[in-house]
Amino acid sequence: MSEESTPTTTAEVVESWNVPAGATVAGRIRSNILVAIERGYDDPQLVADLAVGPLVMALGQLEVDLAEARRRIDRLERALAERSGDDPGQSSEF
Repeated sequence: MSEESTPTTTAEVVESWNVPAGATVAGRIRSNILVAIERGYDDPQLVADLAVGPLVMALGQLEVDLAEARRRIDRLERALAERSGDDPGQSSEF
């Protein structure tokens, strides 16, 4: 589908979603929605409903991963501060 053409079907709309390379969860959601459309579930409201659940789960996983990353960063910053003799309570220049 070219950028100049306007999607006219539900499948064309879903196919037009630009999913970045490496975004495996987003790609899987898009692919699963296209399969549902091929099987006759092409009502736009249903497509939206099919997308929301996996998106909420993916967002939840991102939140959990981000919280863990923040904890790890805090531990690393404290370890570096202790190694250099800095006060671990001071803010860094990052």
